Amino acid sequence: MREVGEGVFQVEGAGRWANAFLVRVPEPVLVDAGTRGGGRRVAAELERAGIVPLAILLTHSHFDHAGGAGHVRDATGAPIWAPAAEQPLFTGERRHRFAARAGARIANAGRRVELPSVDRWLEPGEVVAGLEAVPTPGHTPGHTAYRLGTTIVAGDAFMTGDRLREAVPVFIADRAEARRSVERLAELDLDLALSGHGPPTRGAKEKLAALAASWSS
Repeated sequence: MREVGEGVFQVEGAGRWANAFLVRVPEPVLVDAGTRGGGRRVAAELERAGIVPLAILLTHSHFDHAGGAGHVRDATGAPIWAPAAEQPLFTGERRHRFAARAGARIANAGRRVELPSVDRWLEPGEVVAGLEAVPTPGHTPGHTAYRLGTTIVAGDAFMTGDRLREAVPVFIADRAEARRSVERLAELDLDLALSGHGPPTRGAKEKLAALAASWSS
């Protein structure tokens, strides 16, 4: 587990498919849990550190972020909370895009993909242990980022690095809506950006603005 900001840690057991983060202000909350295999490693890492999360917050229903949550819940007893607008995708009433379904199969070594049941549905603006649920629809209909002060745990709202980038287009359900979400994030006072794909990045407000500006250049 590696500290990437004040009270914020990257859980390295999540593996190569997607990042997971532990926010420990004021109580420990896990944001995303990786694939099914990643979830087992995340649970083991939390056990070694003696940490039992208050809850597992999911940014969205893609398998590389949500597939391991059930195992972490079984191992720690922490409930799974997810955005209410993602409910049809978690329950199977609505299907992900083909590319997302195919990617999930690959990440699950060809096995049938199952998403965890959700214990509580979060509404926009809800605050959990200091983390505010910030709606960022587009990547999926109910995609949600979580904000703590000037830190944003953004899931797949964008990808981090020296410069911020859009998520891979074939995995985005509504690209125009995803871009509007980035534009709204750029209006917030943010510094540390954490995403599902890419390293922790500082200067988030300016980099989000630059990303949004690139669409009209």
